[in-house]
Amino acid sequence: MRATRIMPIVLIPAALVAVAGPALARSGHGGGTSVSVQADDPYGVSDPATLAFWTPKRMAAATPLDGRPTQAASGKMGVASSRPTAKTWTGSPVVGALFLSNGSGSHYCTASVVSTPKKSLILTAGHCLYGTNGWAKNIVFVPRYSKTKGARPYGAWTVKYMYVDSRWKKKRDPDLDFGFAVVGTRNGKPIASVVGANRLVINQGYTNRVRVIGYPMKKYSSVDKPIYCNVTTHKAFKYQIYFDCNGFYGGTSGSPWIKNYNTTTRRGDVLGVIGGYQEGGKYDWRSYASVFDKDVNNLFTTAKKHG
Repeated sequence: MRATRIMPIVLIPAALVAVAGPALARSGHGGGTSVSVQADDPYGVSDPATLAFWTPKRMAAATPLDGRPTQAASGKMGVASSRPTAKTWTGSPVVGALFLSNGSGSHYCTASVVSTPKKSLILTAGHCLYGTNGWAKNIVFVPRYSKTKGARPYGAWTVKYMYVDSRWKKKRDPDLDFGFAVVGTRNGKPIASVVGANRLVINQGYTNRVRVIGYPMKKYSSVDKPIYCNVTTHKAFKYQIYFDCNGFYGGTSGSPWIKNYNTTTRRGDVLGVIGGYQEGGKYDWRSYASVFDKDVNNLFTTAKKHG
């Protein structure tokens, strides 16, 4: 895929996705970047109405948005002694559940905070922000979410803007299944100053040792907590990488692949997110990601101007 390497970008606000914003021509990125911009909240604070919408009960009832598997694979493909199995744990402050509405109910993916000067940007799969029903709505990011005692240890953060490559928006190119979103402040503070952030890296090659953190569907993680798996990535296609680990069911789209993971700070360098081919894969034990190269970096460059 990625037949052309020109970098068009789509930017749209989370709360006003039905409103068309002005088109702004910008220089660079192969002769001009087409950006649609609409101011959502001039103050950049978390939206009270969206926060009120996401009650603990609604979060607990949300279902996976993505095309990731919703049941265990059967037969030999689903069981391999050499394949690791993801473990449930207490999570990382920089990774959380991304709750949203998309016209077919309340759903969730996984997202993570990435380092920027403005400290307000999160990273997830493109299909979590723009899917078959269009732009997601009513989005909140809950770092280190856990159902235990309704835990939102760092609060809930509403999304102000969303960014995806317009080739994903127009053609759902699996090689461009990544996206960014700006979240509002809480108590006057941007999110990265509260929870920290991963560093986004590109051009890391196909083979790396990473920790992948995500939120699988509750049927397989009854405690409603995150999982992690330490794995080695491999080349799938020119612009796709994969890893094998049991347990990455629906809900894990957007899960960050973290290289140089620090067990003390619980963060590192993110080089991919679950998504891409088959929206991340049709089996819980094999997960894909679009390769992070200049395309994701160009999108990141535009996104971090706002977040």
